Amino acid sequence: MRTRNIWFAALLTVSAVLAACSKEGSGTDIPSVEGRGPGKPFVVNVANNAGTRGTEISAVSSFKMVGVQGASNNWMDNFLFTNPGDGWVATGHEDLTWPGGTDTHTFYATCDNTDAAPVITDGKFVYTVPTAINEQKDLLVALCENQEDGTPVTLNFKHALSSVKFKIGFDKDACGGENDLHIMVTKITLHNIATKGTFDFAYFAANPWSVDPEDADYKDIVIQLKKPVSFTPSAVDEFIVLDDNYIDETLVGEVLVMPHKPTAWDSDGTAGHPLNNSYIGVTCQAIEYHTETTATFYEFIGLDEYSNEDDIEDAKEMYVDIYEGLLSTDNDDWMNDKMLSVIVPTDQEWDNNVMLESILNYRNAAAAADGTEENVEEVFIPLDMANGFGFNKTNVINVRMDKMKHRNGKDFYAPWYPVITPVNP
Repeated sequence: MRTRNIWFAALLTVSAVLAACSKEGSGTDIPSVEGRGPGKPFVVNVANNAGTRGTEISAVSSFKMVGVQGASNNWMDNFLFTNPGDGWVATGHEDLTWPGGTDTHTFYATCDNTDAAPVITDGKFVYTVPTAINEQKDLLVALCENQEDGTPVTLNFKHALSSVKFKIGFDKDACGGENDLHIMVTKITLHNIATKGTFDFAYFAANPWSVDPEDADYKDIVIQLKKPVSFTPSAVDEFIVLDDNYIDETLVGEVLVMPHKPTAWDSDGTAGHPLNNSYIGVTCQAIEYHTETTATFYEFIGLDEYSNEDDIEDAKEMYVDIYEGLLSTDNDDWMNDKMLSVIVPTDQEWDNNVMLESILNYRNAAAAADGTEENVEEVFIPLDMANGFGFNKTNVINVRMDKMKHRNGKDFYAPWYPVITPVNP
């Protein structure tokens, strides 16, 4: 199980004094260190702020920091700060002091609670987000400018990456008000997502990330649900939240992505738009009740009150051997078994979809429970985001199953749309 001690929060909620324990807060000059003249102990405060996003950060174990005095004096080069138990110190620089002088300082910091936090060079760093969500770590950044020499430094950390939460459902008002559809989802994939970018502290206040399309390392982020999620059409505000019950072992059910604006797969619902750019893949099984006639197996197979015993026996054999009916054939209950169509989400035509039968109340439980391969496929939804994945931002994506399409761009629900032919008077 993955432990995220620094999962999403708007700002760090920890405060600590970073200095050698014996000299912390002394305010007195100490002997020269590493060839520098006498100076004051270097003190850093990590600010305590109440705002949170997701699980509150409660334990920071390490971070890297760069200190630049004036325009070019890079006197602190990616020092790793840790807490051995008696106060925070810079590893290998336990008696760190200020360099002295009148020029002000700029400090950059990165944190992922390991000694592998990104290395900052010339106020920038390059980062790649792991696509395996159990390998993802919260990445924090901080900037402090115009700091006078010898005074305590305050670091306000922000989340460098963008997080994603999912809600999923089928809009009950879409596709003609379809209400007899039942969907089971086992996996969600964010296809063709940029995972590599450059962070520039010079643009810290706005949008510090840049993504080069030629070097963005576009990959798929696969979210295999811990358990299937099943639903029927509902209002959009009643969509199911995929929290930690469904996604990984996190406390908030979030995944991390590189801040950028994806280009949505170009599809207008008609055939001829093969998959490209960014889109959501949903591995699912869809079950539709036959509502136009609410036919029973007896009616569906063409039996009626005039059918002879041979016809009934033939139908019973078909029910047992081919359709694997769930009702007992020891009496006549099987004849009243309600009909269901299990829609295989492929680009095959409507009449090629697999047809199964099941008692209505069971909702084809045998197939839905284990997600049999012949009835579970991937369908696709364009990833259309007006503002993209933002820096230090939580995104909530509504996975609208009423908008899913075949891989050639054809609307999956197009066959359900009513066709009205005007009649001339």
